[in-house]
This record gives sequence, structure tokens and C-alpha cells, in this order.
Amino acid sequence: MNKMISGFRFLAGYLQMVRDPARLDVVFRMIDGVRDSDAGGAISGFLSKPEVRAVTGDTRPPLHLRIEDLRALPEGTLGRAYAEFIDSHGFDLEALYRFKDGRSEATLKPEERLTLHMERSHDLWHVVTGFETDVTGELGLQAFYVAQLGSPIAVAVISALLLNAVVRAPEDVPVRMEAIATGWRHGQACESLFGADWAALIHEPLEDVRARFGITPAAVAGAAACVSIEEQRRAA
Repeated sequence: MNKMISGFRFLAGYLQMVRDPARLDVVFRMIDGVRDSDAGGAISGFLSKPEVRAVTGDTRPPLHLRIEDLRALPEGTLGRAYAEFIDSHGFDLEALYRFKDGRSEATLKPEERLTLHMERSHDLWHVVTGFETDVTGELGLQAFYVAQLGSPIAVAVISALLLNAVVRAPEDVPVRMEAIATGWRHGQACESLFGADWAALIHEPLEDVRARFGITPAAVAGAAACVSIEEQRRAA
């Protein structure tokens, strides 16, 4: 019964994303649903990867950054660029650190630690790779995730956003497909960002961080060029 409920939770989140691709907040509810039901063993296989086990078994406190501290970092650092990204998009960084149910982060299960790591580092991946946060940019980043991790949730997100285009924005299908191809190529060409020590990296120059992972200026420009038809019209 619990697996059935979890499956419905995943399906509800998936359909919500198909209807409204801006609702990427449902992704982590989908993770809970898939993790608990584990249809076909997809999540079990994902959790068995060495790089994933390194994160789930990490005993360090989960990432917790303060926007005031990031804003005070020198120009050109990853942390300063991240602060500018958060401010320019109107995001609430502190909202990422309000853990569910008021529990202590010390009580996290390994799978919950993984979810928290991915949730709190997601926008840092946007900054480092150059993919924007519109639907097309998110598709590119999700394809980057698949290329580097084989993430089953990222595959689900990609399929939902493509189905949304087929149903509601058919003119955007070619652009979204190009973003997926770009993210896949870039993810394969770079060193894995997963499990990076972001708390340390925020103090380093952004260009040095990108170089460390093999992310070239051309790759960043290519990622930034992945813009949806709607965003292109707004910019025109």
C-alpha cells in the first residue's frame, strides 16, 4: 500500500509539471515518491553508484550558505556570482535550509541527505554550467545530470517538460531538444560536479571552478544560448 501511495505521489507531481513546467518545486516530491516505490529498482541502482554513496554517507553538515556572506565575497568568485544569480532571479536562499518537520539535519537518512544535497546545490550547477532557469535551460541542466549521473528523476523531468511542449508549446519542441542535446554533450565532456565541496568552492574564482571541472567558456556560452521561444520573444 505504501508503494502504491508513493507511486501516486510521483504521478501527481509528474502531471503537475506537465501542466505547468515552472513548478520545478514538485521535483523533490517526485524524488520521494520514486524513492519509496522504487519501481524497477531505478532508485536502488542510482543509490548504489560510488559517487552517490559518497554523498549519502557524508558525515559533514549539509551545505548551508548565507546570502549576506555570499554578497560580501570578492567580485568574480563563485559565491559572489551565486549571490547575484539568487538576487537577479528573486529566489529565497534561506528557504532551502528550512528542513522539513523541524527535524535536526543530524537525523537524516542517507536518501534524505542525498535529496538535500541535490536541492541545495542545484542552483550552483546553474551558475557553473551557464544554463538558465527557464524551461529550456532547466532541460539542458537536467540532461547534464543524466549524462553525469544517470539520474532517473532527471529523465522523468525531461520527459515531463517535453510532453508539456508537445501539448502546449509545439513551436518550442526543437529548442527544447537542442537544449537536451547540449546538456548531454556538456555533461559527458566535463568532470562530475556531483558531490563537490561547494562550501569551499564558493571562495574560488568562478572561472577557476569551471576550469577545474573542464567547463570551457564555449560550453558556458552554448548553455546560455539555450533559451525558450517565449524567452526569445520577451528579449526581442
